[in-house]
Amino acid sequence: MFRSRFAVAAAAALYFAALASLAFVVAEGSDGRFWLWTTVAFIPVGIFLVGMFGRRRWWAALAFSVVAAAWLEAAQTVWMPAGYAAVVDILLASIGGGIGVSVAVVVALWRERVEIPATRSATAASNLATSRRASASNSAAPLNLDR
Repeated sequence: MFRSRFAVAAAAALYFAALASLAFVVAEGSDGRFWLWTTVAFIPVGIFLVGMFGRRRWWAALAFSVVAAAWLEAAQTVWMPAGYAAVVDILLASIGGGIGVSVAVVVALWRERVEIPATRSATAASNLATSRRASASNSAAPLNLDR
């Protein structure tokens, strides 16, 4: 469990670094055509955050994706040319993060639903085999009727 969360955190850090560096590239003549890119780029953010926080803390993953979007826009306001940052980008990135969180939670619920019956049947078979061995080893010696 710890290794998988560490791997998710490492992959998320690399993705966040790439996303942050791409946010500071000035696109010539964009004219608002990158609204789809803003939404799609934040879908993995939501997925990674659910992977780090867990399915039960989906609300924290959603909140952090909104905070990350707002942080990127605030940083663009400070370090980019005037008019490059927009409030609409925060909304679009938040929608993308929400889509990512939703996808990750649905997949996690589906995996739990699929794995639980398989685990239960394997556990039941294991318990049955253990109880048979225990009852066979604890039984009394067979009766000797030859006397």
